Amino acid sequence: MNDGNILYRKEIYKCRRSVEYFLDTYCQIYDGTSGAWVPFRLWPGQQRTLQSIAAHRLTIILKARQLGLTWLVLGFALWLILFHPAATVLFFSRRDEEAVDLLKFRLRGLYERLPDWLKVQAFVTDNEHEWYWSNGSRVLAFPTTAGDSYSATLAIVDEADLVPDLGKLLSSVKPTIDGGGRLILVSRADKSRPQSPFKRIYSAATQHQNGWTAVFLPWSARPDRDQTWYENQRAEILHRTGGLDDLHEQYPATDVEALLPRTQDKRIAPEWLLQCFQEQRPRADLPADAPAIPGLEVYTAPQADRSYVLGADPAEGNPTSDDSALTVIDRDSGDEVAALAGKFQPSTLAAHINSIGQWYNHADVLVERNNHGHAVLLWLGDHSRLRRLRGYDRRDGWLSNSKGKAILYDQAADAFRERQTSLHSRATFIQLASIEGSTLRAPEGEADDRADSYALACMARTAPAEYCPDHLVWWPLPPSPAPVTESPNNRSLRQIMDEIGLNLDDDL
Repeated sequence: MNDGNILYRKEIYKCRRSVEYFLDTYCQIYDGTSGAWVPFRLWPGQQRTLQSIAAHRLTIILKARQLGLTWLVLGFALWLILFHPAATVLFFSRRDEEAVDLLKFRLRGLYERLPDWLKVQAFVTDNEHEWYWSNGSRVLAFPTTAGDSYSATLAIVDEADLVPDLGKLLSSVKPTIDGGGRLILVSRADKSRPQSPFKRIYSAATQHQNGWTAVFLPWSARPDRDQTWYENQRAEILHRTGGLDDLHEQYPATDVEALLPRTQDKRIAPEWLLQCFQEQRPRADLPADAPAIPGLEVYTAPQADRSYVLGADPAEGNPTSDDSALTVIDRDSGDEVAALAGKFQPSTLAAHINSIGQWYNHADVLVERNNHGHAVLLWLGDHSRLRRLRGYDRRDGWLSNSKGKAILYDQAADAFRERQTSLHSRATFIQLASIEGSTLRAPEGEADDRADSYALACMARTAPAEYCPDHLVWWPLPPSPAPVTESPNNRSLRQIMDEIGLNLDDDL
């Protein structure tokens, strides 16, 4: 064996052991700025992302534009195909021509620029949608409407947040990798859909709730971008569009910026929400006396010397209805301490309200009074000793009409503007940021149940805290009676008794 063959074997061994070494040493990518293929020198952010992909089966990547993440996941796919045959890799893009581009131009370009001693000898199939190698590996490219009949080593969904029906695609694709394969979703944010499946998966992943690993790369992950570059982008977008939505969509500095909906015509200004948003994970170590309710998010357990209020937004509770939701807030500090959302029937939600409200020191409850809210209020009236708050119309619960919505969200907006509350749930944050100023609802097809329950809890904080024997209280407080004035025709009973010589304290 000559020295050249020994050297090649050593390099092949190094490449097989380290995908990072393989990409950084032997791969080239196409640089759109220079119009040439250049060595793929990994940036620190790309290295961290690559390590995460290699270590986990389910990875979701939220990114700014032009960070080379598509090239990175393609390079990882090429590494699997070469060094871990027989690998099956599936590419998905919104349109067929984009899927073909991933396979025929990008992946093929990566492969063709490798040294000859790293290449395979022949291909069994080589066309626009399938690349079948003599080592047993193969790559298939599909639009997002196909490709669910293969068992995959790796599946990649490019620009996943722009896929119209990502949920349906994942229902088809995920079973293909359940035998031990990997699934990667990579995308910038689409702000027109603030509660898209991609964003919901990413948000749940940040809380370690769904088995996915979340990776975020900001605009600054590219080393040749500095603050001056960012300020130039900011100024250009601000003057061109009159706002910063496009900046936060294309070049976010944080994942919160990326996940925020478009801010035009929103009832609560994003800067008000951001100043009150302190994201926390729900507690995993709940006290032994905590209600055993699946999905209950507890941020702070009840404290003996604290008073709490609970806002609840009921829904029908069937699989196709909106979620029912409740929020618990510390009455004095405005701190969000617990939340719950799910497909609960009215009676089930009422029982959960009672259990959670009792745990939180007999919290006062304000329930949205809609079709299903009536059933919740009736259950609470029959089975619960919690104090039910009345709305502006002096009836049990909060009437959800145009006037009620306006009063409700005026109060919520004031609470956020004046920093009178602290929000911890990312899902609730996104819903509150989505509430439109014109309708006081979420955009068509989006949810607002958590937002409504939070606003109801903020409203409940304005109710008086004194105990009321019948467990009902007016909101707002009725006017105080006019003070009694001294006049000949307005005398107290004691004054009259004194005048006629009787002692009010004597037995008659």
